[in-house]
Amino acid sequence: MFTRRGRVTADVGDGFVAGEAAALQIGLSAALTGAERGSSAPVRVDLTFETEGGEHVVLVCRNHTVGFVPPSHEESVRAQIAAAGRAHLATLGQVYRDGAGWRLWVGPPRAGGFPAPEPGADTLAPPQRRIFGLALPDD
Repeated sequence: MFTRRGRVTADVGDGFVAGEAAALQIGLSAALTGAERGSSAPVRVDLTFETEGGEHVVLVCRNHTVGFVPPSHEESVRAQIAAAGRAHLATLGQVYRDGAGWRLWVGPPRAGGFPAPEPGADTLAPPQRRIFGLALPDD
């Protein structure tokens, strides 16, 4: 009756940088522990691909949406999600600092630097700053 869904490992090739990092800074930060947020080293994380019937494929880490699959990889990932059936499609990734914010690498761990995101990967605007739910004016 109630069974745990299986896991299928995704084939992401050499890997890619997830999109929409500027818009998902809150999710990226919330997915990390305090010690991980304070570290300057990339943080290894387990990722799950989800579609939830939407038009985009999102990446979920520790129950937080942390990125979008860029258009160049979306078709391949959608095919793998369909082939996985009810199982979760999962892979490894790394959350790393990129300037003042966080970015997400999807794929095998990297020892060196991370490539730049593909053009057009970040299309959503960052969320408006808020305190206690009240929007703050932009500077």
